[in-house]
Amino acid sequence: MTPMHWLWLGALALIVLSLAVLVPPLLAEHASADENRNDAVLRRLYQAQWEELEREQRAGHLSAADHAQARDELQRRLLAELEHRPAAPRWRHWPWLPRASGLGLALLLPVAAFALYLQVGDPQAAARLVQADEVGHGGADAQVEAMVEGLAQRLRAEPGNVPGWVMLARSYETLERYDAAAQAYSQALAAARLGAPDKELEARLLADMADALGSAQGGDLQGQAGAAIEEALRLDPRQHKALALAGSAAVRQGDFALAATHWRALLALIEPGSDIALRVQDDLLQLETLGASAPPPAPRANADGLSGEIHWPASIAAMALPPEAKVFVIVRADAQSQPVAVLRLPASPLPTRFALGSAQLLNPAVAMADFSALQVSARLSPSGAALPSPDDVRSNALTVKPGEGALRLEMGPR
Repeated sequence: MTPMHWLWLGALALIVLSLAVLVPPLLAEHASADENRNDAVLRRLYQAQWEELEREQRAGHLSAADHAQARDELQRRLLAELEHRPAAPRWRHWPWLPRASGLGLALLLPVAAFALYLQVGDPQAAARLVQADEVGHGGADAQVEAMVEGLAQRLRAEPGNVPGWVMLARSYETLERYDAAAQAYSQALAAARLGAPDKELEARLLADMADALGSAQGGDLQGQAGAAIEEALRLDPRQHKALALAGSAAVRQGDFALAATHWRALLALIEPGSDIALRVQDDLLQLETLGASAPPPAPRANADGLSGEIHWPASIAAMALPPEAKVFVIVRADAQSQPVAVLRLPASPLPTRFALGSAQLLNPAVAMADFSALQVSARLSPSGAALPSPDDVRSNALTVKPGEGALRLEMGPR
C-alpha cells in the first residue's frame, strides 16, 4: 500500500472512532426508563414507611388517632413529592429527536471533516509524498546543490564577504567537490587580504586551502598545496592545521625527522590529554617504529623513559571488549597538575608491553628525567575516551624512578 492509502485509512479510522463515542448515547432509550425508575424508588420508600406505621399500631405503640394522623401526613408528603418533581426536558417529549440527532451526526461529521480538509488542508500533499518517496534522496541532494549554487551566485556580487566564501568552501567539502572548495578558500583569502592585515586568519585560510587541494589530489600535499602550507607557517608558525599537514607531507616524502619536528611543535600547542593530543602521540610513536631519527628534546633521553608489562585478570581476559576500547598508561609527578606523559594502546586481553619515551610527553619542555620520582598506572577505557568514566578498569599505581624498566601493572577486576 502507498502512503496515500495509509493516510485515508487513518482518517477513516478516526472518524469511525469519533462516531462510536458520540452516537450510541444519543440512540439509547434511557429517558423514560430513568423517570420510571425514579417513581418506583419513591413509591417503595413510602410503602415501607406505611408498613412501618401499621406494625407500630399492631404493637400498641400508636393510638388510633396518632395512627390516622401519621397516615394523613405520609400521604400529603407523597403527593407533594410527586407534584414538585422537576419537569422532564422538553426534548424528551419528542422521542424521535435523539435518534435523528445521532443519525445526523453520523452523516454530517464525515462530510464536515472532509470539507474542512479541503478548505485548510493540502489535498496534493499525499501525492507529493508518494512522488518524493519514489525519487528518494536524489531530490534532497538536488536541493542542497541548488542552495550551494545560490550562495555562490550571491557571493559573486559580494566578493569581499570572507565568512560567506568560507561557508561556501565548507559546503563544497561536504559535497566532496574539493577543487571547488579550494577555489572558494582562495577567494576568501583574497578578500581577507583586501581588509586589515590579519596573519592568523590568512594562515588558517591557507591551511584550509591546502587541505582541500590535498583531498582533491588523493592526499598528495605537494605543489600548490605544499606552497600554501609553507606560506601558512611563515605567517603563523603556531597554526595547528598547517603543522599537522606539514608533518603528513613530510611522512609522504619519507622525512620522518621533519615530520616529528612538526608534530612535536603541534603537541606543545594543543590541550594535554585531549583526543587530538593522543592521536598526535600515536603518530609520533608510529614514526619511532618506522625508524624516525628526530632529535630528542633533552640530552638525557636514555633516562627519560619507562617500560614494562600490563597483566590482565581472568575476568577481563574472558570479556569481549569493543573494538574502540583503549588502555591508557599514565605517568604523573607530585609537582605537576597535569600528567607528565600518556601512552594509548589497543586493549588486547594479553600481557601487553608498554614503553613511554619522549614521544609521549604532554609537554616536550618537561622531561621525565626532571623528576626524582614518578607514579605510573594504567586505565582500561571500554569506550576509548580520554576522559575517565565509572566504567573504566584501573591498575595498581607504582612509584618509580625515571629510566626504570620491567615494571608490572596489574589491572583490577571489573
